Amino acid sequence: MKPDLTGAFIIHMLDPISIIACDEGNIERGRVFKHYQYINSDGSPELWTLSVYFANSEGDVETKVFKLLDRAWRWYRAYMEWEDNNIDTDEEDDQN
Repeated sequence: MKPDLTGAFIIHMLDPISIIACDEGNIERGRVFKHYQYINSDGSPELWTLSVYFANSEGDVETKVFKLLDRAWRWYRAYMEWEDNNIDTDEEDDQN
């Protein structure tokens, strides 16, 4: 990745080989994207956009990556839940 890029990316190495950008907020960049909502451990909703930064495949790439976004979101949401859990656990440890 270029040094001027920031944020989180999901790299998918199976067909379609893809790099998916994960941006907080509802962002539209002229690429294939989907908006999602995550309720964090504090109960606050967070808006996220997953967009295809790069994709390579045989056939209809756009259809394949559009379907892939939901799978990528499930993985990213599970990661955020894991992070929230660890942050909450660390905060509880500090209070004891």
